[in-house]
Amino acid sequence: MRDELLIYEFSPLFLTLDRVGPFQESLYEVDFTNEESQPCNFYLLIAANGFGKTTVLNSIAAVMGLLSQQEPKQYDLDDLDRGEGRIQLDISIRYHWKGTNNRAVLSIIAGHIGDDVSLKLWSDNDLKGVEAESWHRLGYIGKRLNPLSTHRHDDFVNELLGVIQLHNDMPPDNFNESAIPVPTVLNFSAYRDILPPETVSGSRAIVAPDNWGYRSLHHFSAHNERWTYSLDNLLVWLKWLDDGRFEKARDLLNEQVFSGKSKFFEDVDRDPPQAIIKTGNSQHSLDRLSSGEKSLAQIFLRIAAHMTKNTIVLIDEFDAHLHIRWQYHLFNALKKLAASEEANFTIIITSHSTEILETYINQRNIIEEDGRLIKGGHLIKRDMQ
Repeated sequence: MRDELLIYEFSPLFLTLDRVGPFQESLYEVDFTNEESQPCNFYLLIAANGFGKTTVLNSIAAVMGLLSQQEPKQYDLDDLDRGEGRIQLDISIRYHWKGTNNRAVLSIIAGHIGDDVSLKLWSDNDLKGVEAESWHRLGYIGKRLNPLSTHRHDDFVNELLGVIQLHNDMPPDNFNESAIPVPTVLNFSAYRDILPPETVSGSRAIVAPDNWGYRSLHHFSAHNERWTYSLDNLLVWLKWLDDGRFEKARDLLNEQVFSGKSKFFEDVDRDPPQAIIKTGNSQHSLDRLSSGEKSLAQIFLRIAAHMTKNTIVLIDEFDAHLHIRWQYHLFNALKKLAASEEANFTIIITSHSTEILETYINQRNIIEEDGRLIKGGHLIKRDMQ
């Protein structure tokens, strides 16, 4: 029996950008480690509008999205698909393979690379600094996304891609927990609305939701009008499965969104199929929630439905449309998620909230969650126009 690769940790270390978004003049590096060179599992990215916060998140998403594609055709990032952009994402990966436990640095490189293949080189001393034994590179080069010839004989990279692609389309085996070991990125845009039922297109039947199967990237946008994408369809589908997942989704939503309120989520209607929120003696659909409630519902339900054992959560402007009380609620809930003992989470958020920034700075050196929470942050402050 083949000794299958088992992934215990998959955590970002560095992101290097060249000619991507506002980062046009020179290489720009975002460091996701703390002062002890440990990869952070809770990370706050701050910048003025237009300085590149969203670019950083979308760059991580674009690179990670390549991993589950056997023959990717595009990068899904304009500066790589149409321009001369380059990206390198360095990952700390702890794994078991061929009878031994190992820690390595995996560099995923994408874009129009010339003779200087890597944007960041890893020396033996650099590897030692992050407690890694080896460096592996995986490249998607040029507009045809050709693999680097030097990587075709890297058994570890080939095994990693094989295991990731073996899990493609595998449905989640539970809700709010997962046994799927391979990494995934859940990328949330700044707009996390829920559309009115009458604007949703497609037959409102009980069908498997979009994104139900595993992918190395799930991107969640508020502007998708398909029924199969909607939260209503997700909740109706979980109810139809009748295996306990719906009850977990219901309890999660009521705990994280409606705790202490007179409203709550109890069940779904069958005709038309949709989730129903009850408030006293009245009821209404999800789209009539407040903007803050919609945002939290999107974040918690999507994470719970699509998480794996190694999940990177990207949330752009996590505080958007949230009252300060809800900002703190989401902030603290995400910290608890990052410190989870059951799965390896990395939470990377951007924010404009001065209150959250002050709280973050004040808590920066405080040990939280029994030391499992490793905090870090980055301020994009230079003029890149």
